[in-house]
Amino acid sequence: MSTLNRLGERQMADIIALATPHYLMQTAPVQYLNREGSSSQISKYIDVLGDRALICGGKKALAAVESHLVRSLEQGRMRWKRIFFPGECSSENVSAIVKSTKVTGANVLIGVGGGKCLDAAKAAAWGAGVPVVCVPTIAATCAAVTALSIMYTTEGTFERALYLPSSPNLVLVDPAVIADAPGKYLASGMFDSLAKWYEGQAVLRGIPHPGALTEAAVQLTEFMYHRIKGQGARAMELVHLGRNGQELQDVIDVNIYLTGIVQGLGLYTLRGGAAHAVHNGLTAIKTSHGVLHGFKVGYGIVVQQFLERKPMNFIMETIEFFRLLGLEPKLGSVGIRATNENIRTIAKVACVDEAMQKMPFPVSENMVMSAIRELEVLGEKI
Repeated sequence: MSTLNRLGERQMADIIALATPHYLMQTAPVQYLNREGSSSQISKYIDVLGDRALICGGKKALAAVESHLVRSLEQGRMRWKRIFFPGECSSENVSAIVKSTKVTGANVLIGVGGGKCLDAAKAAAWGAGVPVVCVPTIAATCAAVTALSIMYTTEGTFERALYLPSSPNLVLVDPAVIADAPGKYLASGMFDSLAKWYEGQAVLRGIPHPGALTEAAVQLTEFMYHRIKGQGARAMELVHLGRNGQELQDVIDVNIYLTGIVQGLGLYTLRGGAAHAVHNGLTAIKTSHGVLHGFKVGYGIVVQQFLERKPMNFIMETIEFFRLLGLEPKLGSVGIRATNENIRTIAKVACVDEAMQKMPFPVSENMVMSAIRELEVLGEKI
């Protein structure tokens, strides 16, 4: 019996214990395709992976592509079953997907939806010992391509990063589906992608001898930064019009694929920073749970700039662009009241977070609290 099949018989706690840090290594997806109509041709891409599929996705995500997926699977004479994803990438939900995979006899798992669903599908596929195909219906994160699942509690609080042995076997993106989704999801993905540049520039200063992969990651983040600054607004216009176009496809590739590649290249060095640490601190406040990951990361980017003591003109330039994408520089924009208690809770979690340890200087709880308060003051003035 293979290692993966043996793991499928274990409890999720055992899977997590064995996954991290043993599988902490650079990875990339085996296959990636960003093409209109790709979801309606899925059978020809996955027939080498399996012939009995379990489709896992949220109700809205499945409504966007399920008919195309099912028609293609049935034309390819593949058997399939469907389960609904309940909303959080938690140990309990991942375990339930593992069980469903085994009960249905599926030999390939298809995750359909946003980051949390895809993260859950990746973890469950590894636990069940089957290949995984990711079909993102929004371009809000790079979850579709990474060998990483961000685990939350069932209530939505960040719990841990679960490193997996490999990236998904196949990623199928249909830009027409992305264009039909609300624009906030594309904006969320841009904030998450931009964080790789903002965090990377800071983290690099603390690396005395960056290797080839780190240098490559840095150069890629700079390209991503300029591509989003140059095409992000037009990509948002296309989404608001419900239309596909080159700018949208380029931003999708940045949000999903290139950001995921940076995750792999910079895994030991650039992955993480103050922006993501602040995000994780924000999730400690329940009222933030309904706000998209990228918007909380975007807020964290601006907090990081105060931590770095960036010039005010640099901070204002960032804020002005973020406003074009729909993010105001206030705690209220991420669903949190700016009380002393909330600020302290966020700072307490953020300052000890693994991602914060990548910063080139020690960051204390008081420093994070001060940065948040400075941003609140600025946000009231502009």
